[in-house]
Amino acid sequence: MLNTPVLLIIFKRLDTTRQVLEKIREVKPKQLFIAADGARPNVDAEARKCEETRNIINEIDWECDVQTLFQDKNLGCGLGPVTAITWFFEHVEQGIILEDDCLPDASFFHFCEELLNRYKHDTRMMHIAGTNHHMGKKFGDASYYFSRINPCWGWATWRRAWKHFDYEMKLFPKFRDENKMYDVFHTPEVAEFKIKKFETGYQNIVKGVWDYQWQFAFLTQSGMAIMPNKNMVKNIGFDQDATHTFEVNSKYQENIHLEQLDFPLTHPEFTIIDHRADDNLYFEWYKAPPSSKMERLKAKIPAPLKKIMKTLLLKNKHSN
Repeated sequence: MLNTPVLLIIFKRLDTTRQVLEKIREVKPKQLFIAADGARPNVDAEARKCEETRNIINEIDWECDVQTLFQDKNLGCGLGPVTAITWFFEHVEQGIILEDDCLPDASFFHFCEELLNRYKHDTRMMHIAGTNHHMGKKFGDASYYFSRINPCWGWATWRRAWKHFDYEMKLFPKFRDENKMYDVFHTPEVAEFKIKKFETGYQNIVKGVWDYQWQFAFLTQSGMAIMPNKNMVKNIGFDQDATHTFEVNSKYQENIHLEQLDFPLTHPEFTIIDHRADDNLYFEWYKAPPSSKMERLKAKIPAPLKKIMKTLLLKNKHSN
């Protein structure tokens, strides 16, 4: 049995939820937390689908402490997961988090359990990922490497890390204006790409996102993520019921497959971010666009100096 608690976040997709539960059944966690958002009143048949999906708890057939958080009202795909994860860490110190469309290989659970314990007191570590989107490329000789990227399609973390989460991203304007992103990422193009992404997240918090906020909290602490050298989680939620992943025949679906990680794990010799691996992900997977030399120079100008320059330009414009 798995000693590490697992949180399963569900909504209305019975088929994908059942597939994920089957994978959870393979490792039989001693503690299983299930959180479900409420149905939207203006969506036909959603209440019925939500109820059918919640009944999945009746299929838990191993000895297990099951706790549930079933919402009466719809919190949305932003506050819904945040409320679930916060509730989870009110009960446990560390744990594994899966949404209803994140299908894991069984090795994912054992990977998370071993590393949650290994790095429990290492505050540099904030995130353990289950995905690897390098399309077969391996970085280093170990079972995993350290990254500034923290994908959330199947992951694990500690209460000590989640406490830094801020749904409203209140520190973002200061972080942006003081050019802190360039202190976190050594590649200017990647820093600029992340600034634009976080700007979108900051402006659209009410529209229902939470992973941008988690990524931001992670970076404000110079967090390190543990990235496996094999892909152990596949997103199976590319359908009409998805919130953000609609393309059924996407590049992701065609090229990403579940893999089993080998044990015993081989640990990295050095606790250092692999920037080469991160750059590969940003330019090959996330498609961060290259920036011009002028854009890079402008981005490095300190915020106070930018304000002075802007004021001078406006004065010059009005005097003409």
